[in-house]
Amino acid sequence: MTALIELQQLKVYFTKESGLIARLFGKEKLIKAVDNISFDIRTGEILGLVGESGSGKSTTGRAMLRLIKPTSGKILYKGKDLASLSESELRPYRRHLQIIFQNPYSSLNPRMTVGDIIAEPLLNFGAKRNKELRKQVEQLMEEVGLAPEHIDRYPHEFSGGQRQRIGIARALALRPEFIVADEPIAALDVSVQAQIINLLKELQKKLGIAFLFISHDLRAVRYISDRIAVMYLGKIVELGPAAEVYERPQHPYTQALISALPAPDPKARSERIKLRGEPPEPFFMPPGCHFHPRCPYAFDKCRSLQPTLAGKDHSVACFLSESR
Repeated sequence: MTALIELQQLKVYFTKESGLIARLFGKEKLIKAVDNISFDIRTGEILGLVGESGSGKSTTGRAMLRLIKPTSGKILYKGKDLASLSESELRPYRRHLQIIFQNPYSSLNPRMTVGDIIAEPLLNFGAKRNKELRKQVEQLMEEVGLAPEHIDRYPHEFSGGQRQRIGIARALALRPEFIVADEPIAALDVSVQAQIINLLKELQKKLGIAFLFISHDLRAVRYISDRIAVMYLGKIVELGPAAEVYERPQHPYTQALISALPAPDPKARSERIKLRGEPPEPFFMPPGCHFHPRCPYAFDKCRSLQPTLAGKDHSVACFLSESR
């Protein structure tokens, strides 16, 4: 499979200003939300991106779609660097790159009918409001498991799972090649989560869409993804085939995440790895490896140097893996 979209040394930095005097004297606090990451997503592939809250997952997804302007680096879509384009130059690419938002309650306009919400992307790209458009919207509703006869209802008349299906239909309207699914199951009941995951997987197989599936739920990511990338404090610390990362994690952070998952059989459960302390404040990053203050295996090299992601199919950013 060829790379559909590729990040090269992507950085997204924000400044947390602490008053006029601090700004005047150049003492703003720099937050490295995404710090020099590189990976690709292949045509028709689902890449799962996992990590704790605040690790930079959503910022990465939004930067890939240019919803957030990156500080530096490249976002290559079929070889074209989206990061270098102006808003007007970017517009033709928007139809191929879409997003499913986390919260199905706040991401839908309550004053618009379901039909208008799903039709909006089509209208933005030249469709005419006629019977053909209505038929197309009804087909999209059927495709995501919604009853077409509910086209004139409003979002508040639907359940959370149904609202997320509306959001998925809206994302599918322009038949994109790449979709960022930003925590699409986090706000849903457990029973509904499985339905949405299965729907996304079916759409990927049927339409050949590539997904960046962002979640903190490792089991959901393991089920839906072809590959998994693990993120910690703005950096990718492990990347590889989903089964291999899940069953044979190499980075201590990935190992700790997986050890915290509840096991179906309590007798077969391995000992949980307890990390020390809490993640540092994003504007006070530790020197060396960002994970070393919490890592049970850290040694001197980890405290002074930053490891790079190394390895061909299963990549790890850890000095411990280098010594194995």
